[in-house]
Amino acid sequence: KLPLPKAETETIKKTKIRVIGIGGGAGNIVSEIASKMKKASFVVANTDLQALRLASRKAQRFQFGKELTQGLGTGMSAELGEMAAQNEKEKIKKTLEGQDLCVIVACLGGGTASGATPIFAKISKNLGNLTLGIFTLPFKFEGEKKMEMARASLEKLKPKLNALSVIPNERIFQIIDKKTPIKIALSAINKSLAESLEGLIETIYQPGLINIDFADLKAILEGQGRLAYLNTVKVQKKSD
Repeated sequence: KLPLPKAETETIKKTKIRVIGIGGGAGNIVSEIASKMKKASFVVANTDLQALRLASRKAQRFQFGKELTQGLGTGMSAELGEMAAQNEKEKIKKTLEGQDLCVIVACLGGGTASGATPIFAKISKNLGNLTLGIFTLPFKFEGEKKMEMARASLEKLKPKLNALSVIPNERIFQIIDKKTPIKIALSAINKSLAESLEGLIETIYQPGLINIDFADLKAILEGQGRLAYLNTVKVQKKSD
């Protein structure tokens, strides 16, 4: 008998993808995807216990900085957010290890996201995970302080990631009315990001007309601080 091809005798390794949202805004985005998808694993990380309680039950809830913040937020302090993550590096390492792809989502401009995200990113990359960052920047009306905090965090993040995608919140007004209430605008941003990320994960796991597997993605993203673009396209089915 001729030996079977190697591919038929070995189990194909399943790509391990972990999506982690850091801070309140990113927690909402990751919760939205976690409620729809089973193929990847999802984590919502925050210092704020009350915000974590609102996260989807389909996502793992990861509280850090408990001793430092007493279970509260960081009060717009990136320094406190960074310290909270620094103090629990081993705990973060255990949450991120054993993955092929780690997608870090953060709404930069808040204290927890701006301070802690670079620590999470560095740990993930040091573990050998392909690490992709997806970040939003504050609206203009949120003030220069938040924007400066977001930009400072972004500069720290670039060398700690293989690739990153940056979405200014302001761009949502290119597709919705500028008079739209902020709550609805944020919901539209979350939905758009969730759909794009869902599309990326589906592309890796599910064969399509043009197959793109994890090896292809790794070849594209390997390196440091590459700029990546996430987008989805909706096609209306033509009626007979």
